[in-house]
Amino acid sequence: MFDLEKITRKNIRAIEPYQVGRDRFAEDPEMVFLDNCENNYGSPLGKGYERYPSSSQAALRSAIAGYKKVNTENLALGNGSDELIDLLIRCFCEPGRDSILVCEPTFGMYRIYAQLNDVAVLNAPLLPFTFLADEALILERVEAHTTILFLCSPNNPTGTSINRDQLKTIAGNFSGLVVVDEAYIDFSEKASALDLLKDIPNLLVLQTFSKAWGLASLRIGAAYGNPDVIAILNKVRPPFNISGTSQQVLLQALNKADQFPELVKAVLQQKQWLKKELERLPFVKRIVGSDANFFLLEVTDAKSLQAYLSDHKVLISNRSALQNCGNHIRISVGTDTENQKLITLLNRYA
Repeated sequence: MFDLEKITRKNIRAIEPYQVGRDRFAEDPEMVFLDNCENNYGSPLGKGYERYPSSSQAALRSAIAGYKKVNTENLALGNGSDELIDLLIRCFCEPGRDSILVCEPTFGMYRIYAQLNDVAVLNAPLLPFTFLADEALILERVEAHTTILFLCSPNNPTGTSINRDQLKTIAGNFSGLVVVDEAYIDFSEKASALDLLKDIPNLLVLQTFSKAWGLASLRIGAAYGNPDVIAILNKVRPPFNISGTSQQVLLQALNKADQFPELVKAVLQQKQWLKKELERLPFVKRIVGSDANFFLLEVTDAKSLQAYLSDHKVLISNRSALQNCGNHIRISVGTDTENQKLITLLNRYA
């Protein structure tokens, strides 16, 4: 049975949130702001950047919630998903005692943030070759002080996904938080776990505007979950963690959300073409089925291939150091021009 109070660190429960009183006056043109020690003359760029951004992020959170069809109480924003991962571990893992569980090979920041917070990392590896999750192994590896399971779906670097029945089984048999990281969900034909939030109180879904939305430089990630969990994240996040410029630009992008499907469609069309071309290459031993905007490939010599492409001004990611990923590379889907250059170079390499 999920018990939020039990897994929330005692010192986190005791924290009073930092209060920013300005937000309720931010839109009043007659208000004189002498409260935050800013330079009211402006900056070398002129006026417009001298004010701190909205701490409540009310307008942006409302727009995102409306787009995602959730309540604002179900939403917390982070400086990228990375900040949210760090906050989750800091809020719900007692240093030197608790652990998280991951399914490797997976996104490396779960382990890094756990280590930074003196939290142990347990591993229930994805099945070799298929890179699919083993729910029985996940539940078997959980220990008494495991408070968070991180499940990346579609998973980085494999592109594979966890199915909904597995997710329900895992969440129903675990007393901590089940965090599903859906950074690449917009490229997938599989449904998001967002619609399971109302039925699974210990589920939290991470998404980002860095990938399919093409807004990586804004650094905005989103956590969707139980309002009580979200309230804790909003209590401890830095009050100005999303810059004013980032908030404004994302609001502009959301106002043009009707263009978003075409951007994703273009990537997926290139993905289909790229896969056919990669399958023709003699040094490509296999391509792992991917629900994301990248492929994990097993090749004959990953180090040599990476060096060759780098010498010709194309960067790929050598994932060979990860569990069960010997001689595996990850290639992102680029534009038509970029993919043409890649395939031309790979045909010469062959």
